[in-house]
Amino acid sequence: MSGPLEVLPSRWRQDRFVLSERALWGTPVVRGDDEALLLVVTSGAGSIVRGLGAPERVGDLLDAVACDVPSERGSMRPTRWLSVPRGTRTSIGTLDSLRLTHVSEWDWLTTSAEPPRVAAEGAVRRLDPSAEAAAVRDCLRVANPGTTADPAGSDEVAWWGIDAGTGDGVLAGVVGATARGGPGDAVTWHLHGLGVRPGLRGAGVGSALVAAATRAGLEAGAPWVSLGMYADNDGARRVYERLGYRTWAQFTSFGPAGVQRPPD
Repeated sequence: MSGPLEVLPSRWRQDRFVLSERALWGTPVVRGDDEALLLVVTSGAGSIVRGLGAPERVGDLLDAVACDVPSERGSMRPTRWLSVPRGTRTSIGTLDSLRLTHVSEWDWLTTSAEPPRVAAEGAVRRLDPSAEAAAVRDCLRVANPGTTADPAGSDEVAWWGIDAGTGDGVLAGVVGATARGGPGDAVTWHLHGLGVRPGLRGAGVGSALVAAATRAGLEAGAPWVSLGMYADNDGARRVYERLGYRTWAQFTSFGPAGVQRPPD
């Protein structure tokens, strides 16, 4: 899974976030150096821009490249998403030229350490992603309605759940894992689609699901397991940190007006 590594400054070729995400980028236009990096990935639908490294330098790179990013004017394509390190200066003029508005603050966490055992972990079972797809979606519909994770998605590795105990296949909570890049040809796991039904929260279901999925990934040989979270979700952060996760990167994201999630 070489992806765009050969076009990156040397520091970024070993960065966990870059290694994990690189297969999603194709071959980007690269601006910057070992201190700060700006990646512009353009497809028929438009451009996705990602900044990494020192926030002040990323801001300078963004200002310089903004006029070069394809826009909606004429036959040019729109900027569909921008994520930069938290603290990056994003001028109103630059955002206006890209036609973007603030969407969210989020963190990317990772661990290589086996998590401690969680009391409810014994109730976690690996799901059949085909036979139980409807049950997973039913759970996510109420437990995490904003997620785009789906058991039929590309690169899905596995899904786990805890039964609600109603005897009808209803799941109290679920989490999935998708395959991502790693060092060389190694495959890492990225957890997504974590959701616990509102009436069943506070009983350790989410902790048990994340612990079980993390353990499965490391036992399968993943050099690390990662996940993303909104920066203001203090409760989730405490859970993840107890399970060994540490913040690797912090981002602020921007999208076109009315868009709340990055494009697939």
